[in-house]
Amino acid sequence: MKKLLLYILSVFALSSCYKDKGNYDYVDINEVSITGIDSLYTVNYGSVFSVKPTLAFTKDNGADTSAYRYMWLASLDNTGQTANVDTLSYSRDLEERITLTSGKYDVFYRVTDKKTGVTFGRHFMMTVVTSVYEGWLLLSEVNGKSRLDMLSKGTEGYKPTYDLLGTIGAGLTLSGLPVEVKFARLTSAASGHTIYVSTTTGTHRLDGETLKWKSPLQTDFFSDLPAGFYADKITSRTATLVYLHGNDGNMYYYMYTFSIYFGLPVNVMYGQSMPFKVSPFVAYYNDVSNSTNTHILYDMEGKRFVKHIYSLPAYCTEMPAGTMFNYKTGKDLVYMETTRFNNGDTYAILDSAHAKYYLARFNIAANIVQTYYDEMPATAISQAENFAVSPDMGYVFYNVGGKLYEYDASTKQSKLMIDYGERSVTFLKFDGFMATGLTGAKSYYNKLQVGVYDPSLPADSCGTFELYTVPGVNGNLILNESYTGFGKIKSITYRER
Repeated sequence: MKKLLLYILSVFALSSCYKDKGNYDYVDINEVSITGIDSLYTVNYGSVFSVKPTLAFTKDNGADTSAYRYMWLASLDNTGQTANVDTLSYSRDLEERITLTSGKYDVFYRVTDKKTGVTFGRHFMMTVVTSVYEGWLLLSEVNGKSRLDMLSKGTEGYKPTYDLLGTIGAGLTLSGLPVEVKFARLTSAASGHTIYVSTTTGTHRLDGETLKWKSPLQTDFFSDLPAGFYADKITSRTATLVYLHGNDGNMYYYMYTFSIYFGLPVNVMYGQSMPFKVSPFVAYYNDVSNSTNTHILYDMEGKRFVKHIYSLPAYCTEMPAGTMFNYKTGKDLVYMETTRFNNGDTYAILDSAHAKYYLARFNIAANIVQTYYDEMPATAISQAENFAVSPDMGYVFYNVGGKLYEYDASTKQSKLMIDYGERSVTFLKFDGFMATGLTGAKSYYNKLQVGVYDPSLPADSCGTFELYTVPGVNGNLILNESYTGFGKIKSITYRER
């Protein structure tokens, strides 16, 4: 496609007549009406894109196509550029194979009457997608090794690509057991989008657009990593901010806005020099417009919540006094997750010597406010393997083997939602999206994501990914979508757009 240097106007025809400079009379001209073009199209990369507009003329029937010039132009959306516009076609109808880079484009169709030189036009949006443009990434165990699969969103829904890295020739062969896969935005620009893939032999970064291998984790660090290091949990709630917990028991922090890069551990109390052993969980302020607010970590040795704020990026500080419970809990943290429930409540499940379990909730806004604290007499809670919290209902979901439970804090009761029998649950999650306005998040932010393992099936196809709607008043789960053919699912993330 030929590149042109020109300025695209969103309004192509400013008048339906022109002034005769000799006598200043106005003369009617041939007007062109353009219909039959939708406002938005999604096109697969490499496919033929066809648009056949309907043209109506006020001075002729339009049969003489030589009397007009036609042009289809495409420019990347929201780039602010008025140059390097791609010309898709010079024909009346568009019938071209699209080889533009994946992304969203402003497309302009122009029809010029050669006799008068007046141009008429229509504008629409076109999204070019590839097989890895958007969708679910699933990291699974297959015969003692790791495999990355993808459910790619296309024009006809989600389709699986098994062994994604091998299929696309990513230049990376995974070894070791699966740990985590995570989509993150290191910068707000598309070039800052990345996928981290962790196994027990290391963490690698994939290019956000092509999903091909880009670099080992070490290149993102300003300090040397110990041998055998890998990230066991990555928290990225907003663009430009990432918390990374390593298998060395330390937490590392990245914030592009303030030029803070992964380096020394941040799990150090202010005024001290030795790191404390920190939990992999991070609590935060749920409002994405204020991503620089306080974050909460958990000191596993001191058994207490602590604050980490951007103004003291290398240290943690003490929490304020609590109104419902002491932030120095003296208990082990089993699970912690910030949710969208109650405008951003963080849920923390605490274990008191394996005898009693407690549910603590607090909200991080202008102040840190405690919203709930009570014993959690949930069925078989001491054996729970995975947890997730509904952003709509606030129910806590957890599994014990193949039994999936829902715990309602208002009634302090558990309900067995699904009994998978000989199968087991290997993954539970809600949300995980940057913002609910994003394409995938609109449909899935409040769906329960479940990974199910069937030991009777071959190792390379023993996993199923299920998506459920959670009704109110403890209603039964409603299965929305189910996909098969994966390994034993360990971690899932969504490549957002």
